[in-house]
Amino acid sequence: MIIGTAGHVDHGKTELIKALTGVDTDRLREEKERGISIDLGFAPFHLPSGRLLGVVDVPGHEKFIHNMLAGIGGIDLVLLVIDATEGVMPQTREHLEIMGLLQIKKGFLVVTKVDLVDEELLELVIEDIREGVRGTFLEDAPLHTVSSVTGVGIDGLRNEIDEIAGTVADRDRDAPLRIPLDRAFSVAGFGSVVTGTLLSGSVEVGQTVEVLPPGRQYRVRGVQVHGESVERAYAGQRVALNLAGLEKREVLRGSVVATPDFFQMTRFCDARLKLLSSSPRPLANMAPVHFYLGTARVVARLMLLDREEILPGEDGFVQCRLDRPLVAKRGDRFIIRSYSPVITIGGGTVLDERPPRHKRLRKEVQERLQEMEKEDPLPFILHKLESAGGANMQELLRLTNMGTARLQELLDGAVEQGKVVAVAGYYIPARTWEDWQSGILERLENFHRENPLRPGIQRAQLNEVLPRSMAGKVYDSLLEQLKEQGKINLSGGLVSGKDFSQQPSAEQGKKLASILEAFQKGGLAPPAPKELWPKLNIRKEEGEELLEYLHYRGMLVKVSEGIYLHRDTYDKCLEMLRDYFQKNRSITLSQYRDLLGSSRKYAQALLEHFDGCKYTRRVGDERVPWKIMRG
Repeated sequence: MIIGTAGHVDHGKTELIKALTGVDTDRLREEKERGISIDLGFAPFHLPSGRLLGVVDVPGHEKFIHNMLAGIGGIDLVLLVIDATEGVMPQTREHLEIMGLLQIKKGFLVVTKVDLVDEELLELVIEDIREGVRGTFLEDAPLHTVSSVTGVGIDGLRNEIDEIAGTVADRDRDAPLRIPLDRAFSVAGFGSVVTGTLLSGSVEVGQTVEVLPPGRQYRVRGVQVHGESVERAYAGQRVALNLAGLEKREVLRGSVVATPDFFQMTRFCDARLKLLSSSPRPLANMAPVHFYLGTARVVARLMLLDREEILPGEDGFVQCRLDRPLVAKRGDRFIIRSYSPVITIGGGTVLDERPPRHKRLRKEVQERLQEMEKEDPLPFILHKLESAGGANMQELLRLTNMGTARLQELLDGAVEQGKVVAVAGYYIPARTWEDWQSGILERLENFHRENPLRPGIQRAQLNEVLPRSMAGKVYDSLLEQLKEQGKINLSGGLVSGKDFSQQPSAEQGKKLASILEAFQKGGLAPPAPKELWPKLNIRKEEGEELLEYLHYRGMLVKVSEGIYLHRDTYDKCLEMLRDYFQKNRSITLSQYRDLLGSSRKYAQALLEHFDGCKYTRRVGDERVPWKIMRG
């Protein structure tokens, strides 16, 4: 669990943390000299119960709000600090608005420096504070009055933090590793060290991780939690990692340590954006803003997807187009500040971190985003599956950035509800599966209409309806299901409609009779197809189709490429060979040629055909009977 501070500059945040933890989080010389926090500070917090929490102390000065935003995003509980001598101030309000936009759920109101005011003034300040937080998540929050100098109220605050800490839900340790980095530095003898709040997953010594950017993999040489070396760290902890081979200059504040090959950097994300009521002006389409997510800070242009402008206090769907890529995932909260002057004007929630480019004011886009912003993550999973045309578990983990156990649970439920089809290790949206089935049946119907004489279409040709990645077992399962439903026939490598039968037209029947007659007359000197078509005044393509039909119906036998025999002629040749083997153990090509009274060309073609049918077997220059011929 991580606790963060918030509040106006010089209201005593750092002194409060020192009183609670014993650690001075101001580490920079400039901070010591100026007496204010400039960058993020960190401290371990040992509670009376034995729990160990992490503390992120943020700067309060308006000039360093970007540093504050880099630290506040990963906290579970906030201490909003207000000076008893000043009360609510501009950065108090701005920090409170930021925490509301980030949807932080729990916190305390802490009034510091109570040793400098009398009871009457303190009551007025408390009344002012309660009024200032009305309507926010801190409206009913516990309020503590303390003095970091005298120690008044510190123990009571510490004890109540301990109680609240026990009610905060654990972060997801099963999810992919993700650590937005807030610091990178070098340690003599060790190399580069990076620090951040471990948002999800876990990390251990010896593990390989990816740093984005630069998008390279490194081995974890050491892990520390609050300065103590450990073998493994878990979600919700502040960690420091010593990464072998990493150069400090390769890492930016905003880089992310992650499970390798899992997260992808993006320059687009769809989001629900809320513009603060305090924003000085409406947000126009494609207006540039400063965009803060995790520890990253970029410039973004916001395309408004459902309106011409967003008025102060309103919200709407936007596509954020970033000037440089960062790591984001569904559910991430972000803050926007106006480009100039730089003030906080709003924030929102990422709905899709890798969306397609949209056109504005499209109803279908708005409806999809309305589905995806529901708390139930299933619409988001279904959208990713539909975009991918189906995916296996490993692919879907990368597409959704979810933990394996949670994703499997959701997929099992979706399969049970009939929203997803699980087949051959792939998950396919039921609607996509139905579209594929319809596509195959439509393609099959068109094929039969255009090729009424062909017995069916090759399986490989029909597979073009599906994405290439779905070839193989998924396609086979789809055909088997259609067969079980009584919609298609499967015969070897051919697929045909259940009720399809080859029906030549009257004109085709005449042409078929002419072809069959020509082969019957040709006997063992059959016509070559390419020479036959001009004689019968038949187009080559049509002739080949008619020839294939006669072959399929068994009226002609295809002996070899380009050589067909009439069935009667073929049967006679086979019968002559069978009779010959009744009296002889073998036959040569020349003997069979003489037996047929034909040319060597057709005798050789027949013997090779018989070899393929396992009627004969070649031994040297002779053929011997095999299998059926022996009977």
